[in-house]
Amino acid sequence: MSLVFPIVLFVMVLLIHFLFYLYGRCILSQDVYLLAFRTSMLNEEEAGTDRKAYLQGIADAQFGRKYFGNRRPVLDLEVTADEVHLHAETEASHRAMNWMDLMPVGSWVHGAGARAEIVDPAARIRRIDRIGDVARGVYESISNR
Repeated sequence: MSLVFPIVLFVMVLLIHFLFYLYGRCILSQDVYLLAFRTSMLNEEEAGTDRKAYLQGIADAQFGRKYFGNRRPVLDLEVTADEVHLHAETEASHRAMNWMDLMPVGSWVHGAGARAEIVDPAARIRRIDRIGDVARGVYESISNR
C-alpha cells in the first residue's frame, strides 16, 4: 500500500492538471470565437470607427473569472476592413509538485484563434428579401403567359 498510494496520488494530481489544461483550452476557443463574432456583427453606429477599442472593452467581461487553473488570457487582435482576426493564449501552471521534480518544468501553454467576416445582418436580410421578390416576380410573369 505504501508503494501504490503515492503512485495513485501522483496520477490523480497529474490528471487534474491535465483536465485544467483541457478546460482552459475549450473555454478559450469558445471565448475567442464569441468575441470575434460579436465584433463582426456590429453595425457602423455601434462600432463607431474603432472596433479594436470595442473588442478590448468587452474582452474582460467575456473572459471573466472562469479560467480556474489557468492564467488570464492574453489577447492579440487585428481588425481589417473586412475581417476580425483574434488570437489568445493562456497557460496552465502546475507548480503544485515542482518541489518533488515529478511535474514537468514550465507550464502548458495553449492558444486559440478565430476569424470572422464583418457583416451587416440587416443588409443581408434585405438582399435575401430582394432576391426573393425578384424571383417571385419572374415566376409570376412566366406563369401569366
